[in-house]
Amino acid sequence: MAADWQPPGWAATVTLPLALIGCGVSGYLTYEHFSASTTLACPESGVVNCVRVTTSSQAYLLGVPVALLGLLFFIGMAALCLPAVWRARPPALRWLRLTASAAGVAMVIYLVYVELFVLDAICLWCTAVHVLTLLLFAAVAIAMALAGLAEPERVR
Repeated sequence: MAADWQPPGWAATVTLPLALIGCGVSGYLTYEHFSASTTLACPESGVVNCVRVTTSSQAYLLGVPVALLGLLFFIGMAALCLPAVWRARPPALRWLRLTASAAGVAMVIYLVYVELFVLDAICLWCTAVHVLTLLLFAAVAIAMALAGLAEPERVR
């Protein structure tokens, strides 16, 4: 018999919109990447320079555009943050949600390092993605902690 799993009532209400907004922002960055457009509504001079960040060689990870990786991350997180998935019994789904959100934070740390110390430029759109990723991780971690993380299966 599965252990009682009851996430906080606010878990899906908070995490799903964060993931969907992340889909929107990273979708815009992905569109801009593939359209070679410079309509990022961000200054192109000084420290705040979206074009320098999004067109640099660091805008790729293993040949894949970072913007596309962000979009795929948020699509996956949106699926994991659906109300029905939050209520699902298998602990593997809970661990996947937590691990995926933690991986997103690890990527954010890398990207912020690249922006600050390699490119000497910050992209405001990218910063929005970074903040959304951190908020999503925080909400997932807090919800998991309040619900007892991943209750083990009970043995009869």
